[in-house]
Amino acid sequence: MFAQLKKIFGQELARDGLLEQREPIETLTAALLIELSRSDFSESELEARAIRQILRDRFQLDESAVDRLLADAKQRADKATSLHEFTHRLNQELPETEKLAIVEMLWRVSHADGRIDKHEEHLIQRIAGLLHISDRDRIRLKLKVVVDGSQPGES
Repeated sequence: MFAQLKKIFGQELARDGLLEQREPIETLTAALLIELSRSDFSESELEARAIRQILRDRFQLDESAVDRLLADAKQRADKATSLHEFTHRLNQELPETEKLAIVEMLWRVSHADGRIDKHEEHLIQRIAGLLHISDRDRIRLKLKVVVDGSQPGES
């Protein structure tokens, strides 16, 4: 019965324009990458380029679409009060393979400058936990990125 009421009221609120529009998965993912790049208290051009390349490749975007996505994601990251705002919906809607891909993206951004800062590592650990990614998988993805050494877009 509760589900039925929720469905009815949800439809009425949506029809009246009172429900907030859901952010695209791409924006949530980009916001996490931006949060990571900010976590070591320095702006790295290498990390910024890695974010652009990852978003371009992952979501098959052209340069202007990447610009719009980054602008939206930066605005969203500026307003955020917790990582849960980003990870909650990703958890609900993405299969584990996609969540693993996000953790790998985070490692790639972190390692773009050739090193992984302790603040970045801690943030990735927190995000992976919120995405229900095991420590084993998180470390496996880190090693994959560090040992592989290639950056997004490289062959």
